[in-house]
This record gives sequence, C-alpha cells and structure tokens, in this order.
Amino acid sequence: MAEKKIVYQDKFVSFEGLFDLKGLFRAIVKWFDEHGYDMFENKNFEEVYEDGKKVIFELIPYKKVSDYYKLEIRVFVVFENLKEVEIELHGVKQRLLKGRADFTFDALLITDYEGRWETRPAYYFYRALIDKFVYKSYTDRYEAELVRDAKEVQEEVKAYLNMFRYSV
Repeated sequence: MAEKKIVYQDKFVSFEGLFDLKGLFRAIVKWFDEHGYDMFENKNFEEVYEDGKKVIFELIPYKKVSDYYKLEIRVFVVFENLKEVEIELHGVKQRLLKGRADFTFDALLITDYEGRWETRPAYYFYRALIDKFVYKSYTDRYEAELVRDAKEVQEEVKAYLNMFRYSV
C-alpha cells in the first residue's frame, strides 16, 4: 500500500457573486495540463432546487514524477444557490451564474504508489530506512514543488473569480 503524506491541507477559497462555471472549469483544467498533471475527476453532480442549483465536483490531478513519487492535488468545489443571469458586458450579452462557490485544496505526496516495496516485511523495513536517510532530499524537494503548485492553482482560481467581480 502506498504511503500518503499530506503536505497542504484544507486551504479554502470562498466567493460569492457572478462567474462563468464552464470558463472556471476550463481554466483549472488548463492550468493542470500546462504543469504536467493528468486529470482524474472523482465527483461531478448537480442538484436542482426551487431556489437554485447546487453543483459539486472533485478533481484529483496527479503527476508521476518518478517510479517512486507521485504528486496529487485534490480540488473539492461546492457551488450553492446558483441562478442563471443574463448581463450585458461591453455590448455583448452573456449568461453567467450567480451564487456562492467554496473551494478546498489539499495536496498529497504519495511514495511507492505501485506497492513494489511491500511484498515482503524485509523490503518494507529497507524502504523505511532508505526513505529516512537516502531519499530525504528528494522527498523534501517534491514536497516543496507540491506546495508551490497547490498555492499557484489556488491563486489562479482566486484571480479568475476576481476577474468577474470587477468587470460587471
């Protein structure tokens, strides 16, 4: 079983106002694609109520940086009270959504994701020693890269949402 180390946990971004959901989703996927992550969409569903819609999705992009290390960022998003509004922006009518968005960002460093070092108890012991003394510098480097990427995608989402705040 792979060992998962949480290096960035429960960082929140909240937004209330107008936004383009498809554009936001495309911007997030584009950012991860540009930085070499493969996308895994864990959840994606929509509930319709009388006072608006609720959309929940969870993205788990991952990057295999070696045969031993895998970087994983979890983006969990809940949109509530979504209502479609039509506005005129620079002479062009656009359909945007109005509501509340809550983002949660987590980042995990996964070691031995293929489970090669867990076939025998002796291998597991050797793996613990090698992780602690030999691969320590690699682990630190990948943790720093993962935290940097998680913060960057969080800032990208904030910037995208703030773009709509001042344009209307």
